[in-house]
Amino acid sequence: EVHAQRAGAAPDLQSPMGPVQVEGLLRRKKEGHGRFEDPYKMICVCRLQDNVLRVRLTHNGEVVGLEEQFDLKEWRVLPRNDKPDRFSLTRGIPSANNPDQASVVTFKAESKEEGVEWIDEIQKATQGMGR
Repeated sequence: EVHAQRAGAAPDLQSPMGPVQVEGLLRRKKEGHGRFEDPYKMICVCRLQDNVLRVRLTHNGEVVGLEEQFDLKEWRVLPRNDKPDRFSLTRGIPSANNPDQASVVTFKAESKEEGVEWIDEIQKATQGMGR
């Protein structure tokens, strides 16, 4: 496994402890994509565990890069009523002195049913945290 251990790779910030709430493939929207480019061409292996959405990018079917973690204590889910296979995670509120404070990451599931399942599980996780 060449990609499992890279020299200088940082260990995961948190090692997962609890049961996996949901896992599977999601397509991540590329911000600033070209006019004729598919904005959802980045396929990620995603896992919701310990109320953290853990995301690893894939390339040609291989998992690559470091795991990104979206802690649901900090991120809120925004479902799309018009497109149930898509949802966004958002964090922070932009302000005049810090316009970059808001972050948005958008994902697309392979089907409406999968999208609904991801949204349901993320909402259940955030409700369990007393929000």
